[in-house]
Amino acid sequence: MPSPRDVSLPESAETPPVTPQTIAVKNAEDILERIFTPRPKATPAEQAERALRRPKRLVYCALSNRNFFWRQHITKFVLDEGHVPICPFMLFDYYLLHTVPKEMVRESFNNLIVRSDEMWVFGNMSLGVKVQVGIAKRLKKTVRYYDVSDLPYRLVSVPENLVREE
Repeated sequence: MPSPRDVSLPESAETPPVTPQTIAVKNAEDILERIFTPRPKATPAEQAERALRRPKRLVYCALSNRNFFWRQHITKFVLDEGHVPICPFMLFDYYLLHTVPKEMVRESFNNLIVRSDEMWVFGNMSLGVKVQVGIAKRLKKTVRYYDVSDLPYRLVSVPENLVREE
């Protein structure tokens, strides 16, 4: 099928000049062709360009040690919401199996909070999570709260005053 650019129109006084708007004729076959044509995977350079032009928000995932086992579900949830999760328990497992001092790991957590765009709290708040929320609030970051009692099926956004302490 010839493209609209390949079609030549006869020159006459009655034919208006051809502009890009008049060439862009849409029909069902063209639209279906665009929908069902497989798109090639983006090259690493195209992926980098997309990330530089439209960076996603970094979300720090705050959760207590008691909710450690939900870390993968929480990470997936943030990804599904269109953001980049920073889940400390995915990065440091459970304090790197206690092979480094806890204080070093906590300092790393705090550095990640500083670099994140917002914080999402999952489940009840332990003392450590309360401190992390305090850091985020002092840095004027958005803090959201989620109830994890229905995991793995769903996470429910809740107001701060309904979040329980451990």
